[in-house]
This record gives sequence, C-alpha cells and structure tokens, in this order.
Amino acid sequence: MYSVEFLENDRWNSGFNGSITIGNESNVPLDDWTLEFESNFEISNFWNAEIVSHNGSKYVVRALDWNKQVAANNSISIEFSANASSDVDLSLSNVQLNNSSISLDPAPTPTPEPVLDSTPTIPKPQLTPVPEPISEPAPSSQLTTPPTNSAPADIDFSVANNWGSGFTGGLEITNLKSTAIDGWQLEFEADFDITNICGLKIFSYNCYLYTIENVDYNTKMATGEPIKIGFNANGSPEEPSNFVLNDNAVSDGEGNGNATPPESEPNVPSEPDIPEVTPTPPSPPNFSSPDNGGDYNYGESLQKSLLFIEAQRSGNLPEENRIAWRGDSAVNDGADVGVDLSGGYYDAGDHVKFGLPMASSITLLSWGVMEYREAYEESGQLDEVLAAIKWGTDFFLKAHETNSNGTTALWGQVGNGGTDHAYWGSAESMTMERPAYKIDSNNPGSDLAGETAAALAAASIVFKSTDANYANKLLTNAKQLYDFADTYRGKYSDSITDAANYYNSWSGYEDELAWGAAWLTKAGESGYLSKAKAAYTGVTKGWTQSWDNKSHGTAILLAQETGNSQYRNDAEAWLDHWSNRDGNGITYTDGGLAWLDQWGSLRYSANTAFLAGIYSDTVNDYDNRYSNFAQGQVDYILGDNPNKFSYQVGFGDDFALNPHHRGASGTTDINSSAPNEHILYGALVGGPSSPNDYSYSDERTNYITNEVALDYNAGFTGAVARSFSLYGGEPLNDTALAALPEVMVA
Repeated sequence: MYSVEFLENDRWNSGFNGSITIGNESNVPLDDWTLEFESNFEISNFWNAEIVSHNGSKYVVRALDWNKQVAANNSISIEFSANASSDVDLSLSNVQLNNSSISLDPAPTPTPEPVLDSTPTIPKPQLTPVPEPISEPAPSSQLTTPPTNSAPADIDFSVANNWGSGFTGGLEITNLKSTAIDGWQLEFEADFDITNICGLKIFSYNCYLYTIENVDYNTKMATGEPIKIGFNANGSPEEPSNFVLNDNAVSDGEGNGNATPPESEPNVPSEPDIPEVTPTPPSPPNFSSPDNGGDYNYGESLQKSLLFIEAQRSGNLPEENRIAWRGDSAVNDGADVGVDLSGGYYDAGDHVKFGLPMASSITLLSWGVMEYREAYEESGQLDEVLAAIKWGTDFFLKAHETNSNGTTALWGQVGNGGTDHAYWGSAESMTMERPAYKIDSNNPGSDLAGETAAALAAASIVFKSTDANYANKLLTNAKQLYDFADTYRGKYSDSITDAANYYNSWSGYEDELAWGAAWLTKAGESGYLSKAKAAYTGVTKGWTQSWDNKSHGTAILLAQETGNSQYRNDAEAWLDHWSNRDGNGITYTDGGLAWLDQWGSLRYSANTAFLAGIYSDTVNDYDNRYSNFAQGQVDYILGDNPNKFSYQVGFGDDFALNPHHRGASGTTDINSSAPNEHILYGALVGGPSSPNDYSYSDERTNYITNEVALDYNAGFTGAVARSFSLYGGEPLNDTALAALPEVMVA
C-alpha cells in the first residue's frame, strides 16, 4: 500500500544530498504522515520535512503543511544534506511510516554521468533554515555585443518540487560547440523570482531579466558535457525564455532557438562613492499597509521588550534586577578553561550562550539606539537599553583574548547544545557541565569574529557621548577582532562544531566581513570602507536580515555612508519585494503579515520592519511605502491581526502565555498540562508557522510557533522604538510596573 525509497543524489568529498520518496499505491490519500528511520550517516539539514526528534542514529520527521497529504496513487519526496565520508555504506534501516514498518524499495541503478575536469557535483540548494546569499559584486564591464543566431548550447529547465507559492528548479546547460567554452555568462527572462541558487553567481537582476555567470569550479563548459544548476524560486514554474549565452541565442531544450535579445542590458551599478540621485520609481498597486498607526501603546511595548532581554541574563545579576523569578546562574562559566566567561545572555528558552546570535542581537539593539535615541530618552528607557547592551559587550570583552605575542582568540559558545537541550528546568538549578568553545588562528571563525566586531563598534557609537573611555575600549577590541576575522578566514561553525547543529553559518562569512567593516566605518574608523565594499556580495531580496545573514543591513549602512546607487538599488529591490502585496513579492497572510519562514516567522518580519523604517528615515522612501510597511508589521504583532491577539507576551488584553522557555515554565516537565508559572513579559514568540493567520499554537511544546529568543526581540525592539518616535504611548510608571506579577522596581 505504501512504499519508501531512498536515493543518494549528489556526492561531494565530505557528504551528499539524498532524497526519500514516500509512495502511496492505494486509492485513498495518505494524510499527515510521520516517518521514522535509522541511518549510518549524520543528516545536517532537511527540507520539505520537519525534524520531530533526532536521537543517535534515529530520526523522526514529519510533513509540512503543504505536503502532509500524499494523494492516491502518487508520491512525494523529501530531501536532505548529510555528512558522510566516501567509504560509508549509505543505507536506511528500521523504517516506519505512521508507526507501521516499511520495507525499503530497492533504489534504481543510477546511470553514470560524464565528469568534466574533475568538477565537483553541485549540492542542491537548501530551503531551510536559511538560504545562502547569491548575489556577487557586479563586474565593471557590461555585455554590449548584440546576440546572434548561432546557438552555442542547449538548455533544459526542470522542476523538482512545487509547493504552490514556489518551487525547486534547475537548469542543465550542454555545450553544442565543437570546442570547450571557457568562462561563460547566461542571460534569460523568467516570470518567477529566484531566491537561492547553487552552481553559479548572479551577475545582475533587473525586472525578471537575469544575468548569471560561472564560478571557479565550473568555468569551463566542455563539448557535450552538461553543467547542472539548482535554485529555489517564488512563483509559478513557468519555462524561462530568451536565453543568451555569451551574447549568442540558445536553444530552449526542444530544438527551438529563441534569439530575441533582451530589451535592456544588465543593470550594472557604478562604483563612485559620491552621492547619486535615484529617480523615484512609480508605486506598484496594493503595496504595504495603509498610512496609519498609533493604535497601540508603543512605550509600554518597548519597556516590556527590554524586560524580556533582562530575563535572558546569565551570571551574577545586579541589585537592580527586575525579574523576581530570576537569580544568579552559571556563575562558573569558563572555569573549565581558566577564563571568566560568566555573564552574557542565554540564547532562547535554553541555557546555551551562543556567540553569533548574541552578538547579532547586540548589534541590532545598538543600531536602534543610534537611530532612535530620542525615543528611548522620551520613553524613559535609555538607561535600560544601555544596560542591556553593556551586559552583552562586557561579556564579549571578557571572551576576547589577545596574548602578548599578538595572537587572538574569541570564546564563542558556553554550554553543550545536546546536554543543555536534554534538560528542562531553570537556569538557577543547572548542574550539568558547561564546556566553553573558542575560535583562534588555527580554528578560525570570520563570521563570529566579524559580527562581534560589529557589535562592539556599534555599541561604541552608542556609549561615545556618555562614557568615552568605555566606547574607546569597545572600538579598540572591535578593530582587533575584525583584523583577526579578516586575516584568519573560515566559518566558525566548522571550528565550533557543536554550534553547527543549532546556529550553522549557512551564509558563510563574507556578509559578516562586510557588516563588521561597515560598522567600523560608521564608528569613524578609516580604511574599512574599502573592505566593506570588497566583501559585500549584494542581497537576496527573498530573504532578510537575520542572525546569520547580514547583507541586507550592510546594504543600508553602505547606502547611508556612500549614497551609491548600487547599495540603494539593492536595498530598495529587497524592500520593494517585502512591501509588495500584489502577489509578486513576499508571501502575505490574509491579515497582513509578511511571512517568510515557518520557524520564527515574526522575527523575520520584525527585522525587516526595523530596517525598512531606518531606510525610510535616513536614505529614501516613496509614498511612505517602507514606513507604512514597517508600521504595519509592528501593529500586526501587537494585535492588528484577525485574531486580535498580541504575539508579545504580557502586552495587550489577549497575548501568548506559554512560550517555549524553561525558566518561565516553572516546571521540570515540558509536557505538563499546567500553564507557565511565570509571565515572560515582553518576549516576542515565533508566530504563525505557515502563511495563515491561524497557524499559531500557544503551546509550550511547540518550539516552531512559540519559541522565544534574544535575536527575536533585538530587531523588534528597534522597530517599536521607531513606532514610539512616530506615535508615542506612555510606558508604565514605576507603580504600575511594580504591580505586575513578579516584576520588581527599585
């Protein structure tokens, strides 16, 4: 009745991409499936499925909303990336589908494909957790030779998975010439929006006209040998058209030439740093939100957001601690390596201190103060936010070691993810070992060091007017860490391997090198602007600013600093995509949420709202498009949604009560039916798990919709500060604040 087939699809030195196909040979649909199996290899990422549990070699995965039904006499495929050396026998065992044992169908013998100059097979793009950036700096030259009718190649377009609002697709390019093609560039038009691509880089993108080119390992296109390219896209999988390879029209895979040249040449931005005037484009229909706001008490929301950040503190808490149920915890962190690593912030509902998202959060908090300092002053929250930033930067200063011989190390994680996540209890009651992990010249982490440099540089701007000595100390350490990141290059999650299971550096480290250099430039340091420009690789408009990807924020910083049209165009293409509600941009719920991803969807909309507001206020806007978008997302979170529900804990009349948080739960049993004992005031929960306003569950065990994290609140706090600057709203006075259960006021 049901079948399961496992295939190894693409192999590279240390791993492979695989797929599992679930077949339904019955005459009735298979609904809401769960698959269990054991493997002798380690799976690093699933897409098209959600991991329920992973214990040793056993995996339990289940369907997503859009593929939970396998139609009668049909099948669906789930795909994954895995780590495995070439000598591992790849197989699955003990396979169960919906708790019934299944015998694996034998895999068909693959037909060997020709190999081109030992070119590695390109892994398929991954849909989750974070697509990698795809744009590269545009070369200085443009294509100027008009296309001819001499078709040099054949191109096949294919679709692997189609989930309605998007799909995974591919292009296969075969050289038809009698000689190899060295160095190639391909133009084509498409009605879909490519969000992530593997096997090439985007040269330029202009209104669905794509220009792409080879990367180092597939620069040569041998005669008759196909080059395969995979990508993810939003929209319908309509056949691309008007292919042009190295200025020559290309066959579309069916022997039909399509030699029509594109009407415009690739949009290659200019390089000068002098400010340029960008023409105001016409406003597309039905964008963003109506020009309104002020319906919520933004001062109270800002005040409570800072309460949540305070509740995430680790170490010896100060006398002015306002969270009654929080006490000193993890005060001996770093003892195992002889370094004081107490302090800093717990990541989420767990008790690991992950350096990358912590540093990213401090950078965004600092940016909010830099742009909206008056809002913090007028709301009476400036001291609180400065204390929140300093709690993080003090930890980074302790975690950064510079030895007498000039070598640098940065402690980037405290606590083991697996051990920590197996414990459901309060931080104050922890007894497990908490190992410390670092990066150094032998184990580099340019992304971690670059982001920490950004955090220290941004904070130095914030403290410059109130504590110049501290600001100078932050800036000195920022420069040291950036130079370390730039000199010893590598992904931190390759060095701190435990972090790869939780905060893997999917986007690599170039974005953090650009981001860190941009912040040092912002802090007044000379010589870093050229580094920021060299490391900048453009933005993926279908994604956004996150703990991993900093390219969107970098575009705004560089637009602020240079006025250059390259950065303005990149930022506006991204913001246009997010603020467009006519079906050609980001996916929207009926209630108005710009929805990107199932895990922490509100964190992405809040981050985009924060940056959209900054761009609107400091660089450019038209018809208040970006400003309205930013305000609309904040208001959706605070209650302007079909549920009239606040996704900020403790704000409004009806709000989330049971976030996935060990300390706030007040229990040692995650499955306890009792509600959370403590109100985690101010926390932003994950939000809807699909582009459906009703796909949220206020359940402690639901870590997809009800997770909370430091990085969830970081951008949100800045966005709310901006809302306060526009519309006001009184925070709670000391009497009202002290009247809240378990909140203390000195």
